[in-house]
Amino acid sequence: MIAKMNNLTAEELRKLFRGSKLKVLLLLSFIIGVLFVFIGDRLALDDNLPLTAIELLLAVMLPFFMGALGSDLMVGEWKGMIKHALKLPISREFLFMGKLFAGLMAGALIVLCMFVPIFIGSLVLQGVPEPSSLGAGMAELGGAILFSGLLLVLTNSVSLWVGSSGVGLVVSVVLWMAMSIVGMLEPQLNRFFVTNYADWLQPLLYGGDASMAVSTLLFMTAYYIIGTILGLLAFQRKEF
Repeated sequence: MIAKMNNLTAEELRKLFRGSKLKVLLLLSFIIGVLFVFIGDRLALDDNLPLTAIELLLAVMLPFFMGALGSDLMVGEWKGMIKHALKLPISREFLFMGKLFAGLMAGALIVLCMFVPIFIGSLVLQGVPEPSSLGAGMAELGGAILFSGLLLVLTNSVSLWVGSSGVGLVVSVVLWMAMSIVGMLEPQLNRFFVTNYADWLQPLLYGGDASMAVSTLLFMTAYYIIGTILGLLAFQRKEF
């Protein structure tokens, strides 16, 4: 079963690479990472450039990239290859999870394409960081990958329910803006919104508050489960 899932995920990831969207997103991510090195060095943003870059990119660029990828992860195949995939001796649930895992791997690659040039540039411009700064950067990178994967799962679910990648992306953006506005107006509600989860590691890294980080991680896990279940229900109901 695990081997079959690995093979399906690998095949779905190859299909994503055969398309143009993932290639464009990876290229843009790499360019943004390179540009951030020069901009960050000129503006002297921080001694730990990778850490600062991840925090800033999580606010705008990565959510948009994950929305663009997640909104078309499965909806774009409704009238294409997915009809042939459904003829294979595998269940819809199995096919859904294979596509989702492939999307999560693609999302992680996008984050890495931004992070790697920034990390290499910081080594060239600023030298080897302190072990504590390096550990904080790696922790933020892991958090960025988890958070980006969450956005992909939720955007995919929205697109499956509305039946259109374009409409799904627009709805996801509107929901993101609405949660951001409500979070600013009602700070006590902000911890329940996905817009706040980009900072889930900061209480642990900077204040030693493990309880707050664990609490936010539990909310992220709950959203992962909810987004996956809702997406699977929409995938099962769709007539191909």
